[in-house]
Amino acid sequence: MDWVKAITGFLVLWSSTAWGAAVVAGLLLTMLPYLTGCGGGNGNGDGQASTPADTGITASLAWSPVADPSVIAYFVHYGRQSPGQSGSCSYESSVYANSPSATVTNLDPNTLYYFTVSAYNGLESACSAEVSTVTPTAPV
Repeated sequence: MDWVKAITGFLVLWSSTAWGAAVVAGLLLTMLPYLTGCGGGNGNGDGQASTPADTGITASLAWSPVADPSVIAYFVHYGRQSPGQSGSCSYESSVYANSPSATVTNLDPNTLYYFTVSAYNGLESACSAEVSTVTPTAPV
């Protein structure tokens, strides 16, 4: 693969609700490819995904695109716990992005979230360095 070499970019994170926004500085990230899998389901064993309640709290991320033309998408991995291991993509959830930005919706209020990004060209890269933010409190 052409993109086995290290890939760097800048990851910026915005956290907001319908009534306000806060900006959190990003981190320099490095990605190296490897295969990963993603889990799914709602934990009820019925094979159906659950839909979280609309909290109005979002986090928007943007990063430098990977220069390799074989990269067709990205995954933003996120959760309330960090895997604590560089390059790991082991988070609670992930969202697909077909551009170097994404918005994660329906986050819990006043909660610490960790975010990281991987590139995808048929294989998924290792995850970037992690950024984190505490979401704002819910509007009253």
